[in-house]
Amino acid sequence: MKNSNQNASVFINGRAQIIEMLQLMDPSEKEKILKLIRIKNPVLAEELHSKSISFFDIQNLSEEGLERLSGVIKPAIFGMALKGLAANVQKKFLSSLPREFAEQAYQTMTTYYTNEKELGARARAKVLEIASSQAFRGKIS
Repeated sequence: MKNSNQNASVFINGRAQIIEMLQLMDPSEKEKILKLIRIKNPVLAEELHSKSISFFDIQNLSEEGLERLSGVIKPAIFGMALKGLAANVQKKFLSSLPREFAEQAYQTMTTYYTNEKELGARARAKVLEIASSQAFRGKIS
């Protein structure tokens, strides 16, 4: 009985583990794996693609994609998400976003919070969740 429960949990967590691995891969490796999966199961490949979005993927969105994303994310959340990232990544995001949104996000970035690491991690998770949702709906790519 215990083995069947363990096997079931491995099966259930398999998709989540694949998504986590895809998030850590560089884009060329990720795309190569998704192409192979797409041959056998296009629906699964699309789901994995949309749910495995990382900040690197968001960073490489077109300005139009970033503008669409900024329409559904609050500037304060985006600013907090950027807070723990490298300065060159922050600069790339802020220069690509609509000016008013970028200014509000920058204001959050430059404000000190006592629990910045926790808030930053939660904000990054929220941004990735929203980006995944938007990608799954075909609103960004």
